[in-house]
Amino acid sequence: MEKNTKRKISAVLIFLTSFIYFALAYKGYKRQGTPLTGYDKITSIIEDKGTDYRYGKNRSRCFYIRLRGSDKKLGVYRMSRAYDDLLGQFQIGDTVTAYFRDNHNTSENINIDLVQVEKGKQILLDQEEYKEKESSLVYIGLTFGLFSVVMSYWQYKRTVQPRLI
Repeated sequence: MEKNTKRKISAVLIFLTSFIYFALAYKGYKRQGTPLTGYDKITSIIEDKGTDYRYGKNRSRCFYIRLRGSDKKLGVYRMSRAYDDLLGQFQIGDTVTAYFRDNHNTSENINIDLVQVEKGKQILLDQEEYKEKESSLVYIGLTFGLFSVVMSYWQYKRTVQPRLI
């Protein structure tokens, strides 16, 4: 295959990957504006809490709670991996209301889409933390999407401009 043809194919493939990044940004943007009523909700007693490794797409340490009547751990992932505040706030035996996004992924042992947790009128885990995590999807998606478009344009321009030797 000719070198210019390979570069054109590369340019098209790089450009097409930008759609994946823009879709990621759109997904994060849509999740930011969801009110609590738009999430799944469970009110139950905390049976277990702690930090554990989440298995599934990635292996990462996160905070989790297991509620009576739920077959899955609900959790939070923080890039800082600082969970001491959550470990101190959540107590086994407390009745809480948890808002979460059920991802229906059976290969993951912890669902890290825990949005907000309330104990009575006290908010133990605020929705703002979840929104910040989702906003990072927007920034990552936009940054890498634009980078992919620029790279595909640069790769394409290399095929149409004659080289001077």
